[in-house]
Amino acid sequence: MTNPTRKKQGKPASDNHTLVELGQRLAQRRRDFGIVQQDLAKTVGVSRSTLHTIEHGGEGVRWEKVIAVAQALDFDIELVPQNPQA
Repeated sequence: MTNPTRKKQGKPASDNHTLVELGQRLAQRRRDFGIVQQDLAKTVGVSRSTLHTIEHGGEGVRWEKVIAVAQALDFDIELVPQNPQA
């Protein structure tokens, strides 16, 4: 079992800032809860490599998997306009 407080950060899997930030927030929340990737992946029903991809902002992951990870970490995904006057 790995240490959930480990601070090692891998290289982002994408140049998409939104995906990278989302992944970082999910990873931080998981660590805050003291959950290792393998345990969260099993709970959500995804592979550990898929969870790793999500946490590093990787592209090509099915949205329902991202949402399942977020919900398992007590997050709601909400769309907020970048420019409210638009």
